[in-house]
Amino acid sequence: MFNHHRRSMRAAVIAAVGISAIGLASTSAWAKSDIYFSASPHNARVGGLIHLTGDGDDDNSTYNRFCIQQRSGHSDWRTLRCSHGAYNGGGGLNMSIRAQHRGAVQFRGALIEGSSPKDKHPKVHLVSRTFTIDVR
Repeated sequence: MFNHHRRSMRAAVIAAVGISAIGLASTSAWAKSDIYFSASPHNARVGGLIHLTGDGDDDNSTYNRFCIQQRSGHSDWRTLRCSHGAYNGGGGLNMSIRAQHRGAVQFRGALIEGSSPKDKHPKVHLVSRTFTIDVR
């Protein structure tokens, strides 16, 4: 009977250690990404200033940059400016532009990642929500 109890305890300890190891391995594999972006005011006059600010970071092992992008209508997103970037980082921007044309203009923040600062084909890793500014 003593042997049976000892085997049961050993099996319980091994199972607990195994479950703990699986839990630790799965949580350490997730990289954290974060992005913040804001554009104001909601309505602007032609020639008026539009303020854009944001930042982004990621703790993965790639080279990240935070960029502010713009588009009008259904055209492609065009990058206005990017931060200097960093490994395991991203950076932030605070800028103003003048509204040049009437109509709706959209802005968003994007976290771009590449293998190095000179990567010729960086990828969009994460984007913020889109802000629409009505230019009158």
